[in-house]
This record gives sequence, C-alpha cells and structure tokens, in this order.
Amino acid sequence: MSQLIQAVLNSDEKSDLRQFASEIQNQEQRYLLRNDILTAFDNFCGKYEKPLACQISSSLQKLIYFTQEIIVEDENLYWIIRPKIASEEAYRLDARELVYEKIETPELLDLRDRFVGHYRPQEGDILEIDFGPFYDYTPVIRDPKNIGKGVQFLNRFLSSKIFQDPDRLLEVLYNF
Repeated sequence: MSQLIQAVLNSDEKSDLRQFASEIQNQEQRYLLRNDILTAFDNFCGKYEKPLACQISSSLQKLIYFTQEIIVEDENLYWIIRPKIASEEAYRLDARELVYEKIETPELLDLRDRFVGHYRPQEGDILEIDFGPFYDYTPVIRDPKNIGKGVQFLNRFLSSKIFQDPDRLLEVLYNF
C-alpha cells in the first residue's frame, strides 16, 4: 500500500496531503478511527473548497478510503492502512517533510500501548499470549473471503473429512 502514499506524494495532491496532515495535527483528538478520518476529510474538503473530483476520485481520497486509523504523535502521523480483508500495514509519515516509512507490528503495538499509557517494558509489563494450542486441531481459514462464514466453512471441512475417511469419522461421532 505504500504505492498509495507514493502516488499522493508524486502528484499535485502533495500540498493537499500536507494541509490535511496539518488539520489532523491541529485537532484535539489524537487517535482517529475510520469514521473520524472520513469526517475530517469531508470537513477538510469543505473548508478548503476542494473540487468534487478531489473528494471522489483523487489519489488522496483513495488513500483515505483504505486508511483505518491515524495516530498523531508529535510531528508524525501513523497511518494504519487496510489494503485488503484480514491484512493491514502501518506507516509513519513525517508531516513536515512528507517522508514515510513502513513500521513493523511490534512498533505499532508499542505506539498503541504508549498512547493508552500502559507501556512499561522496564517493569516487565508485557503480556504475551500463545494462541497456538487453541488452533492445533482446528481447520485454518486461509482465504479471507471465508471470514465471517464460519458455519459454511466448517460444514465444507467436515463434509470433506467424512468423504476422505468415513469409517474414522463415524467412530468419532458414535463415541461423542
């Protein structure tokens, strides 16, 4: 998704991004969710009388469309972009220089912890949960299109198991 940010920075909309970033930084709210971002963008377009094309089909609008969260910290804006279902990418954007870099998940989680005021790594206050044992014997959803369709997915999985090894499954069902 860095191509979305790069497309804005390489276009005439670079100044619009700088203005929008400035508007976001001037807000009292430091953690913006999707609805807050869309509202801020609509207000930005109205305040600066941007043409309708900017609001509908611009590179900046496309970037805003895929953005799930923006976190404001000092001179940086952290953009969490969701390019497709079940995946997200995080970028740090220097609002003054308009330079961005991708950040990794641990850095994003540390930022979120600092934001809510619960980050104390020096005290060993880091919670780690291993979900591996919960998923040892369950089917894995690999296709993001199946997210939200758990019953159908499980039905297909169990039907497949019945046809692959009917004797074993009948025994398991009988002993259940």
